Amino acid sequence: MDGKAPEVDGRFFIASLPYTQEMWAVWGFGVFFYLYGFFFSPFWAIIGLVMLFLSTPHPFAEELSQFKEKVTDPQYLEEFAEERGLSAEKYWMAESLSDEEKNAGEWKFPAPSKHTWNSEEPYSEDKDGSLLLEHPFMVGAPKPPLLTLRAVYFTLGLFMLQYWGVITAIKNNLEAFGFFFGILVDDNTSEGLLIAIVIIIAIGYMSIYFLMMFSSMLKQLISNINMVDMPTSLVGSVETGEVELIGQARPGPMPAVKVFVDDDPEMSCSNLVCYEWVREDFSDGVDSQGRSSVSFFRSQINSLNRLLASFSDWLFDRQQVHASESARQRGGVPFILHDGSGGILVEPSMFRRIRFRDPLQVWNLGKTRWTLYGLRLGDPLYIHGEVKKRSKKELAKEDLSSAPESSKFKVVGNEDPPEQKLILIQGTEHSILPYNFSIFETFYLPTFYLVVFFIMGIA
Repeated sequence: MDGKAPEVDGRFFIASLPYTQEMWAVWGFGVFFYLYGFFFSPFWAIIGLVMLFLSTPHPFAEELSQFKEKVTDPQYLEEFAEERGLSAEKYWMAESLSDEEKNAGEWKFPAPSKHTWNSEEPYSEDKDGSLLLEHPFMVGAPKPPLLTLRAVYFTLGLFMLQYWGVITAIKNNLEAFGFFFGILVDDNTSEGLLIAIVIIIAIGYMSIYFLMMFSSMLKQLISNINMVDMPTSLVGSVETGEVELIGQARPGPMPAVKVFVDDDPEMSCSNLVCYEWVREDFSDGVDSQGRSSVSFFRSQINSLNRLLASFSDWLFDRQQVHASESARQRGGVPFILHDGSGGILVEPSMFRRIRFRDPLQVWNLGKTRWTLYGLRLGDPLYIHGEVKKRSKKELAKEDLSSAPESSKFKVVGNEDPPEQKLILIQGTEHSILPYNFSIFETFYLPTFYLVVFFIMGIA
């Protein structure tokens, strides 16, 4: 690159303002509605705050957008490729240049194609010696500032609630609700007891739902922050021990496989180095699209059961299953992770956690659905794993006499170090963490304001 990669270390505070006409229009209406609502109607003030939240970009959104616009410019791509002796059509993967909306497992910046790979010496650096554009050494993983304008909006919301006496109003309504609920409990009629039971179930359902949402958000936030804080290593200079690596999946000592889902020749996918498929057999009350024909009450009970099962999976760190899963199969072959500086062997069978992104393909037939996930050659890859030395028996299967030092290692993830969870993820930091906020602003500050809100209500 030209040394002009965006600065993505936010430090203490960044006030990021809109940078497109559409965002400015929504932001302007948000300011107007908040000011109007602050003095005349709390409803419009809340609408204004929501618009401000939605239209205020992440602190690095504009810089990353400009950087992506630069590195996807056809003239830049052509010049970059010609300097290395290839045309742009051959140098870059066509999938990484697509203008279509990409899912989280695909490239955000252009990636090199197989024509640039060092096929003769797959563990050595690429022929031109360039790192992947999406590697943190080229454009660092965004380290969010401690505070952004979102913290200001939280504060404005608390001021507005206090100004309108919403805290007192909620307290009075809770007292009225408690009085009404007491009457229902004391009511000996079947109608009163039924209403009380329905209210209890509804409150319990909503509490569990919000607990799940909150827990999932907090867990993902902590995982993202740990991912940002952990330094990424270059494969060319990797050493044994815990490591974070980002690169591209490339052919290893074994060829990529073609998978026949559930042994059906009509449901297949090739060029895979790691895959997982799931079969779901739906009952008479549910079709392959997930639509239910059972009663509303029964469907809500089933939904609550799935919610509890999902929460249990999260709590005990188990693999989450599909709603009507009846079969699952996972497989793969050893392949090479390459970041441009060198390659290292990856053993997918020795990872406890493998996270795929969107399905490669879904087949529906009657009341059965098959979903295929997979990591293909050329796909982006993030690994938090452990680098170990390969055995002499493993090395003897390949002619590595002149190969670099990284060829003598492999990456595994079957034994977690203390307080860490090793994982293999389809994607890079820029696809997994497009725009991350600090845990202080996302968790601690709202929690503090919520506690203040309740204290003020009790007082």
